[in-house]
This record gives sequence, structure tokens and C-alpha cells, in this order.
Amino acid sequence: MSGIHIKPILRAIALTLLIGLLSGCSINLSLTGFQPTQEVVQRAIALELSQNKAELRKHLTEHGQPENPMPNYEVNRVEIWEQDPLKIDGLLAYHVQGTYNLTIQLPEKRVTDRKNNFDLYLQRQAEGKTWRIAKPTGTDEQDHQTWATYLIKPPGYM
Repeated sequence: MSGIHIKPILRAIALTLLIGLLSGCSINLSLTGFQPTQEVVQRAIALELSQNKAELRKHLTEHGQPENPMPNYEVNRVEIWEQDPLKIDGLLAYHVQGTYNLTIQLPEKRVTDRKNNFDLYLQRQAEGKTWRIAKPTGTDEQDHQTWATYLIKPPGYM
């Protein structure tokens, strides 16, 4: 007789534990797996540097180097601190922040500037095959943010 009363109590305890565990998980299934990878962010930073020569000149000046000819450089050790989802022109995007190291090959030595901050907006394309850097350009007549986007070429992209 006592076995009949214990089963409902055990079920209630198990159900309570399961609900507690599930409510503690805040997984947004629609976004899982769609965040930009470290490799995408690394290529985005390199593209940003190539488009913004002023940032690259700053690193060269710190090492007493002329800016011409432009030396080879490499973005590495990307650390992503934050990835916040948003929509840009109706497509899934992320505001991504973190740090990276920049290694510059100078004529007589190789130098690395560590822990440079980055703050990027990355937009995933509708097909899900490519990413674009998105840069705010202002607002339109309805006070909506306007954006310019630039393709982040994946490896082997022609």
C-alpha cells in the first residue's frame, strides 16, 4: 500500500527538478549555431584594418616604421567577449566585441601588438554561406539606422 503513495511523490519531485533545470536554461534555438566563428571575426578584423589604413599606420608609428611600403600583417589570438544578436536590414546580425593580437612583419623584426580592442557588426547573409561587416552610416527619414555592408571573403572565395 505504501508503494502506491511513493510513486506519485517521486514523479512530482522528478518533474519539479526537470522544470527547474529547464527554466534555468535560456537557450534561444533560433540563434544557436548562427553566431560568427572566431575565424570569421579574424577575417573581419583583417578586412577592417585593410579598409582603415589609419589604424594600421598607428601600429606602424608605434614601432617607428614608415607606412610605405605597407608591411605584411596577421590578425591572431582573437578573443570574443560579447556577441549580441540584432537585425540589420531584415537579416540576422551580431554586435561582436573582444580583443585581438596584430603581428606585423617589419624589415628587421617581427612585432606583436597584443590585446587590441575590436567592436564590429557582422551580418549573416540570407543563404547562410557568407558574412558581411556592417557599418552604421546614419539614419533615414524615419529615423531608422542605415548601414553599409562589405563582404568578408571566405577561404577559397573568388
